Amino acid sequence: MKTIDIKNLKEGMYFDSPVYIDTDYIILSPDTPISEKLLRRLQKWHYLSVYTDGNIIDKPDYLKKGEEGEAFAVLEENITEKKRLEEAKLFYIEMLDFTKTVFTTFIGENRLNVSLITENIKKMIEMEQNNRDNLLRFTETKITLPNYLIAHSVNTAILSITLGSFLKLTPHRMIELGISALLHDIGMFKLPKNLYMENRRLTDQEKRALTTHTILGYRILKAFSLPENVALGALEHHERMDGSGYPKGLRGEKISPYAKIIAIACSYEAAVTPRPFKEHLDGHQAILDLLKGNRTKYDENVFKALIYRLSIYPLGTFVLLSNGAQGIVVKANPKNPKFPFVKILSGASNNITESSTVVQTSEENGIVIKRSLKDEEIEQLKASSRTG
Repeated sequence: MKTIDIKNLKEGMYFDSPVYIDTDYIILSPDTPISEKLLRRLQKWHYLSVYTDGNIIDKPDYLKKGEEGEAFAVLEENITEKKRLEEAKLFYIEMLDFTKTVFTTFIGENRLNVSLITENIKKMIEMEQNNRDNLLRFTETKITLPNYLIAHSVNTAILSITLGSFLKLTPHRMIELGISALLHDIGMFKLPKNLYMENRRLTDQEKRALTTHTILGYRILKAFSLPENVALGALEHHERMDGSGYPKGLRGEKISPYAKIIAIACSYEAAVTPRPFKEHLDGHQAILDLLKGNRTKYDENVFKALIYRLSIYPLGTFVLLSNGAQGIVVKANPKNPKFPFVKILSGASNNITESSTVVQTSEENGIVIKRSLKDEEIEQLKASSRTG
């Protein structure tokens, strides 16, 4: 990708490929002229250069009048979008740090600051309401933590809250659900680390010992005077609708409401994030696995909430489109989970794709997702974006 100094841009100039302000954000679509307003805005935002794979061209004959304002609008949109994504990532990192402190204090001092946990869950609910799509892209944030349970707890809480939001839980129940989800695995910290941190196959006796974390979690939360509904979320999040779960083998409506939500949030999160003892799946494959093999294990309404909130190709999934373009899923389609919105990262010859920062996949416009990208394809895409 070529670097072009802002000083070399002139009003009325055209390019035959998208122009970016960084490796991801388009400010100028093909065949859209540079305007004086755009140049002023670039200077105001202190950009010194832009990037493109294209070349300067003459104005195409087929262009219609009145398109000069498009570049300015796209710039404004992309700057706002970037700020919202950074805001969500910063909040996510702060929640990881907070949760690490919660568990460190619990392990070292046997204390839980329930009031502080409640306040942070309220902040998470507010972030989910105002910046949901970016918050749900937590799989993109790679941070090394001393214990995977920290990220697992935060991720499960985010997912549980967005499922609860879809299911229209009351504000009070949303807070209880968030607390229960954040602390659902607290019983693990009363077990030896070699049961859940080592990369090896557990013995049958060790597996049985590991299952006791749900009972331990229930007792811990009750000891800190948390409501029964919150404690039951920890106790029953491994119960399954068909009776195949533990610790009691409960079925259907005998499982508490919060536990039903945490169950699927916890299972999906465990599938898509790395663990010391297993490979992780991409979001699409995790959804497919849940659809194909485990659907009877989860509450139907909660499962529907997961699909509609994340889509069949979940937020943050890198995908290949039918026209050859590559991109990342950035927004779920509330009307149809099969056709999410995709930000284009690597264009194709199709002008429809190249002319938009984000496209809505659909059968009507002929742009659909063919598949998710493999790990090596993702790394190659990221590398090409960085190096240009």
